[in-house]
Parts: sequence; C-alpha cells; structure tokens
Amino acid sequence: MGSIFEVIKGRRSVRKFQRKAIDDDKMQQILDAAIWAPSAGNQQPWVFIAVRDPKSIEKIKVVSPGIFDIPAAIIVVCRDMKIAEKTGNLQLSIFDIAMATQNMLLMAYELGIGTCPVKSFNQRAVQVLLDLPDHITPELLVTIGYPAEKPSPRERRRGVIFFERYGQRGDDGEQR
Repeated sequence: MGSIFEVIKGRRSVRKFQRKAIDDDKMQQILDAAIWAPSAGNQQPWVFIAVRDPKSIEKIKVVSPGIFDIPAAIIVVCRDMKIAEKTGNLQLSIFDIAMATQNMLLMAYELGIGTCPVKSFNQRAVQVLLDLPDHITPELLVTIGYPAEKPSPRERRRGVIFFERYGQRGDDGEQR
C-alpha cells in the first residue's frame, strides 16, 4: 500500500479502459471507502448505484457526452434530497457527495483501477434508466475500469498557498 500522498499525487482521470471486469471484492472496497467520507451533521446524503451490466452502461453512455469509452462499471453518485433538505443547506450535501467521490477515486487508484468523474450527463435520463425515485438525484457519474492508458500528471499551480493571510509567503517561497 502506498502512502496517502503518493496515492493523491498518482491518481489521474482515466478515459480509456481495458475490457476487464472488476471483481466484487474490489468494487465493494471502493464503495465502502465512499461511505466513510466526512458528512455535515453526519447526514450521509449519498446513494451509490454500481452499474456493471454492459447494456445498462451503453444506455447511460448514450445520455452522457462526458463518457468517451466503455468502462467496466459506472458508479452513479446520487443525493438523497429528503436527507439533504434536513440540514437546511443543500450545498452541504453537495460537499458530502464530493468528498465521498474523492474517497472512491483514491481507493480505486490504490487497487490499480482507473476512474473518471463525469458531470456531463442528462440527470433526468439517468434517473429514469435506473428507476430512481424523485428524491434520489444522480449528481455525478464515475466511470471505472482497469486503465488502458496512463495519463501524465498536469502542472500544478504555484503561488496559491499562504500562511495566516493572503499575500504572506506561499508554497513557492515568494512574497506577494
């Protein structure tokens, strides 16, 4: 197992996948990592649907221009609006599902599995395809599979870290 920082730095959005299934144990580990994310007021407003049937994946792909290849699975990250509304701040529930998704992405990478979060999809169509009740809203798709590519890291912005207040010595050592 790599250090957490190695996992964070190594994870990439993978858009091309091998034609290889993900075993149940690994899929369960990825989903379990998601439910251990922080959650405002411990509301846990998330619902995850792991779609592995090739016909269902193909149907979701048709309404998702952000999916470029055929993944082994798609994890549909949903928000339970009944739970989300309890906090009185719907934005907090978006943060919660984002943190849960990040946990999934990192766990998958640790297991040698590639992922790509996708927001470019027709929410209503996915809701219908998966028979989701009205209060369960699909917010994000995560394509998942064994990578057929190894994307290179992109340059990180420098000069964005400050201490105590804006303008004080940042990560590049320069005064602002």
